[in-house]
Amino acid sequence: MDEKTWTRMVDTRTSDGRAMIMPYVVAVSATLALIVFGGDAMEDSSVKLAVAAFAVLGSLWTLMWWDGVVADVSKLAKDQPEGVKGTNIGQSFDSTPFAAMRAINAVVIVLISLAQVLAIY
Repeated sequence: MDEKTWTRMVDTRTSDGRAMIMPYVVAVSATLALIVFGGDAMEDSSVKLAVAAFAVLGSLWTLMWWDGVVADVSKLAKDQPEGVKGTNIGQSFDSTPFAAMRAINAVVIVLISLAQVLAIY
């Protein structure tokens, strides 16, 4: 793969990851606001179920999205063009613990979702 194509692919996948951060933060913040300020509405079991489902499904969607981005970037790191391999960023890609990043990301998102559901019920 040539450098231009590789760079474009890395840029595309990392942009996909960055595009997911703000919607996830807004969704978690909105859920927190409903839990804290929901008042009597949060006493209704159907509202609790809807908010909990939103928290869990939104987190699952985010987890799948981010895991795919990190998985693709880890594969792109292995496919570095020769002109990139010898650079500092190329060497950094070689030593990046992508498996650990995927695991930590999963743990953090699951813990956020779990905390939200526990706060709802």
